[in-house]
Amino acid sequence: MIKIYLYKYKIYNKKFYLQKFHIPFLGSIIFYYFCFFVLIFFLVGCTSLSNSSKSSVINDEVDMSLPVVKSFNALPDSTSIGFEWKVPEGDLDSFIGYVIYRKDSNGNFQKIAFIKNALSTHYFDSKLQPQTDYEYAIALVGEDSRVSKKSEVLKVRTAYIDPVDFVYTSKNYAGRIKIFWSPSPNPVVKNYIIQRKDPKTDTFVNIGSTNNRMSVEFFDNGLDNGIEYSYRVISQSYDGALSVPSKVAIGQTRSAPNTVNGIRATNNKPHAIWVDWDPIEGKDIIGYNVWVADSENANYTKLAFVRSTSYIDKIQENGASRFYKVTAQDIYKLESEKQDVPTKGQTLSPPQTPTIIDSKIKNNSAVITWNIINDDRIRYYIVYRKGGNYDSINRFDRIMTADFIDTNMKKGVTYSYYVVSVDKFGIESLPSKTITLSIPMSPQQPDSDDIGKGIESDNPNNTNNPSSSIKGDSNTSFNTNKLDFMYDEFIYAYDDILIGMSRVTW
Repeated sequence: MIKIYLYKYKIYNKKFYLQKFHIPFLGSIIFYYFCFFVLIFFLVGCTSLSNSSKSSVINDEVDMSLPVVKSFNALPDSTSIGFEWKVPEGDLDSFIGYVIYRKDSNGNFQKIAFIKNALSTHYFDSKLQPQTDYEYAIALVGEDSRVSKKSEVLKVRTAYIDPVDFVYTSKNYAGRIKIFWSPSPNPVVKNYIIQRKDPKTDTFVNIGSTNNRMSVEFFDNGLDNGIEYSYRVISQSYDGALSVPSKVAIGQTRSAPNTVNGIRATNNKPHAIWVDWDPIEGKDIIGYNVWVADSENANYTKLAFVRSTSYIDKIQENGASRFYKVTAQDIYKLESEKQDVPTKGQTLSPPQTPTIIDSKIKNNSAVITWNIINDDRIRYYIVYRKGGNYDSINRFDRIMTADFIDTNMKKGVTYSYYVVSVDKFGIESLPSKTITLSIPMSPQQPDSDDIGKGIESDNPNNTNNPSSSIKGDSNTSFNTNKLDFMYDEFIYAYDDILIGMSRVTW
C-alpha cells in the first residue's frame, strides 16, 4: 500500500515544530490531482505573464536606426483583412518582430498585434464589419522594445457578399406568396434571410431564413387576399456577414372572384322561388353559394352551394317572401363579396277570394251565390259546410259556377258555409266570409179528425197535444210525430254519409 506523509508546522511555546501525518490512499489520489492542476495553472500563468511582459515593453518610442517596412499590402474579405509585407533588408538581429496598428473611431492608431518573429510576413485581422473603411500601419520592434517609424498608412475597405439576383414573387396564391431567387455562386454564403416591408413603419423586417445556400425559395403564409407585399433577400456568410439587400420584389395574394351580378328571383311559381344569375367568367370558378334571409336587413344564412347559375328554393307556404344574395367561389375557396342590395322572391300568392253576395233558404235548401272572379288562374270553386251532428267539415268540390244549392239540410240545424277559389295549381284562396243558414222546424197543427180506426189521441186529457198515436194492442202504442222525426233523422244521416263518401280532396 502506498503511504503518503505530509509535514506541517506547529507552534508550541513560541517555537516551530515539524509534525508528520499520514494521508489515506483515496485522499492521496485526490491530493495527486490537486497538485497536478496547481502545477498546470502555475505554468500557464507564467507563460501568460511572460507574453504579457514582452508585449508590455513595446512603447511608442521611435528608434530611427531601425529600417521602415516599405512594402505593406492587404487583401480584404467581408469580415477580415489579410496583410503581407517584405522583411526589410539589413541586420535581422537588430529587431525581434513587428507591431500592427489600426486606427480607432477617434482617428488614433492602436496596437492590434505583436508578431514576435522577424521572418514573419503575413497576418490577418478578423471580426470586422463588411463594407467598412479601415486604416493600418506596420513597424519593426527592436531589441530594446523601441519601434521603427510606421509604414505608410494603408487604407483598406472590407469586401461585401454579392447581392442576390433575380428575386421572383407569386401573384395568384390565396393567402400566401412564394418568394424564390437565384442561388449565390459565392461558396462563403451559408444561407439567406428574407425580409418583408412593414406598411406601418415602412421598414423591412426579417420574416424567415433558409438553412442552405442552395435553398432558394420561401413561402410567406397567413396573408390577406388581394394585397401587395414588398420583399427582399439578403445573403449571409458562415461568419455572419450579410450582403447588401437584393432589389425589392412585389408579390400579391390572389384576389377574390368578382361580385355576382344579374340576380333574378321569381314571384309566380307555386310552392317555390326560382333564383338565377349571370355567370362569372374564369376557369377557376367552381360554383356559387346561395344566401337567404326572411327580411332584407336580417342575417343571411347559406342555403346551398351549386355549380350551375340557378337554384330552386322549395317552399310550401303560398305567397311567402324571401331575400337572396349569391357569391362566387373559386378553386382556392375564395369567395366574392355579397351584394349590397338583396333580390326579393316570392312564392305564388293564393288566388282571389270569392265574395258571397247572397245566401238564403229556398224550398228547404240553402242557396248561396258569390261574385264571378275574372282571373284566368281560377279553375273552380269549393264550398265548405259545417253543421249537423258531426264535427267534420263537408267539402263540395269542383263547382264550376258561382252558386251552390245545398239540398241536404236538417230542419232546426244551423249550418256554416264559406267559399274558396282554386287555381290550376290546386292552390286555394283564403276563405270567404262565413255565412250561416238553417231550416226552422215546421209548427205542428192539432189533427181534429181521426186518422182511422184504432187511432186516438195519445193523451185524451190534453186537447192541445198535436201528436197522434197508432194503437196496436193494449201494450204497445206509437206516436206518429215521433215516427216522422226518427225517419227524418235516418234520412239525413244517410245523406251525410253519402256526401262524406263523395267528398274529393284536392
